[in-house]
Order: sequence, then C-alpha cells, then structure tokens
Amino acid sequence: DGGIGRATAHALAAQGASLVLADRSAPRELAESLGDSGAEPTAVACDLRSRADVEAVVAEAGAIDGLVYVAAICPWDDWRDEGWDDIFDDVLAVNLRGAVFAARAAMPGMAARRSGRIVLVGSLAGKQGGLIASAHYVASKGGLHALVKWLAQRGGPDNITVNGVAPASTATPMMEGRPVDLGRIPLRRMSAPEEIAWPIAFLCSPAASYMTGTVLDVNGGVYMA
Repeated sequence: DGGIGRATAHALAAQGASLVLADRSAPRELAESLGDSGAEPTAVACDLRSRADVEAVVAEAGAIDGLVYVAAICPWDDWRDEGWDDIFDDVLAVNLRGAVFAARAAMPGMAARRSGRIVLVGSLAGKQGGLIASAHYVASKGGLHALVKWLAQRGGPDNITVNGVAPASTATPMMEGRPVDLGRIPLRRMSAPEEIAWPIAFLCSPAASYMTGTVLDVNGGVYMA
C-alpha cells in the first residue's frame, strides 16, 4: 500500500486493469481511491510469508492475467546487531520467498490459458550492492533478479513472460529520512514512485510481449550496463 505499490495500482487501473490488492492489512483506502477512476479493485489481507495465505488469495482471485510482486521490507540495521539472524530470515521471507509462493500459485492458471505477465520489483541493491541498504536487503533483491530469469525460462513455453524492474532510491515511506547521496545519481534526485510504476505497467502490457527474463534498470543512471 506504500509508494511504489500504490503508484503501480493507479497506473494499472488507468490502463483498465481489474485489481486484487494484497497487503498485511487489506488496503481498503487505496481500493476506494481507485474506485474514483471507474475501477473496482478488491482489497485483501495477506501474510506473504505464508504459502497458505498466498495460495488462498490467488485461488480467490480467479483467472489472473498479471502478477506484480512489489512487497519488500528494508530494516535499517547493522548486520552485527544482536538478533540480526531473525531479521535476516524475515527479510528473505517477505522480499524473496513470498515472490516464489506467488509465482508458483499463479503460473499454473496462466499456463492453462497460455497467457500471463509476471513482474517482480527488485532493486539497484541487487545489482551492485545499492547505496545504503543492508546485507539482507541486498541478498533478497539479488535473489529476486535471479528468480526472474529462472521463472522466465519455465514460463516461456506457456507464453508467460517474467520480468523485473530495479529501482534505485525512490521517494517512498521506506526511504523517508535516509541519507541518500544524490551526487552519486547522475539525475541528482531520487525517483518518484510513479517513475517506477509506469515501467511496471509497460511490462504488464502488450507492448512488452516479446520481453522476458529482463530486469529493467530504472535508477537515474546510477548503474549502467
């Protein structure tokens, strides 16, 4: 329900998508705000660390044309902190394992219809270590980028495309008050959530029908490859 997820919901609703919005608490306020555009989204609560929860949401949604996995947590801590092992496990559970659960639940239906779009939201941190992120976040996003390629190989024969986006620092609640060195960003600013949302919407659209296994760099020029 935060920055990139909220902006992506608005971008997809503007393209006429019927949305199921899942978060730890059902994002009803977001769903109501989208209703003004003529969309009729459904808001549901889901613990993405729970395979049973994820599978239940996917089953209840019915035929799914596109899956966007935006969920992430990024604790600002030190990997030498007491109790860090438990935090590491939680970050991997939300940022990476939940994406596996969601894709595994959605792909059989997509395969049966021979059509599907999956977009996983990674990070600059997963490509080159990021600007200020901690080890657990970096590891989870690097794993997510690898998962994009693994899923793309398996989804391709059933006309399921799997892609990702890798933002740098974005002006979201997660980044509020964080010391980002804008001098390291060629565009000299953080991205707005909408600047990540529209590339996601593109990857969900027919315009990206021959793209799969790609992680788009949307980072203001921090990382160029």
